[in-house]
Order: sequence, then C-alpha cells, then structure tokens
Amino acid sequence: MLTFFIAIVLIAEIVITFHIISFILKIDKKVCELNEQIVALTPTIEDTLTSARISLNKVLLALNKFEQKLQSKTEEFKFNILKSVITTALYLLLNTSGKKVLSTIELAFSLKDVMDKWAKKLA
Repeated sequence: MLTFFIAIVLIAEIVITFHIISFILKIDKKVCELNEQIVALTPTIEDTLTSARISLNKVLLALNKFEQKLQSKTEEFKFNILKSVITTALYLLLNTSGKKVLSTIELAFSLKDVMDKWAKKLA
C-alpha cells in the first residue's frame, strides 16, 4: 500500500513538473516574441526621438531669435522715444521762455516716473 501511495505521489509530482515546465516554455516564447517586436520597432523609436529632438531644437532657436528681435525692437523704441524727447526739449528751449521749459521738463520726469511704475507692474 505504501508503495502504491509513493507511486501516486511521484506521478503527481511528475505531472505538476510538466505543467510548470510547459508554463515556463510558454512564457519564454512570449518573451521572445516581445523581444523581436521591440527589436523591430527600435529604429522607428530612434527616428522618432531624433525627429522630436530636432523639432525641439528648432523651437528653441525660433524662441531665441524672437527674443533677440524683441530686444532689438525694445532698444529701437527706447532710442526713438529718447530722440523725440530731446527734439521736443530743444524745440521748447529755442522757441519758448524758460518757465515753459522747466514745466515741460517736470512733466517729462513725471511721465518717466509713471512709465517706470507701469513697467514694474507689468514685469
């Protein structure tokens, strides 16, 4: 009886072992298939990443150019304002009395202070 019991246990262990080996082989097959798919997709993924990197660099260059253009336009605007102020001051100095020149200068400094406060609020 004991031999019969040991034989049954041994057969059960062999069946379980075959099931485990079969399961491991199925998983190995699936892993190999996934590996082949990944290897097949690797050039596409690399090309896509390269394209994305190039596009990002182009966007950064465009932003840099825009910033430079904006800065040059800001400098040009400041120069034009300064030129207008100097022209107006010279015109007033040459064509009016001293009181009007002083009041105009005070007005200009007041406008400058207002513009500075406005610029600080926007920044």
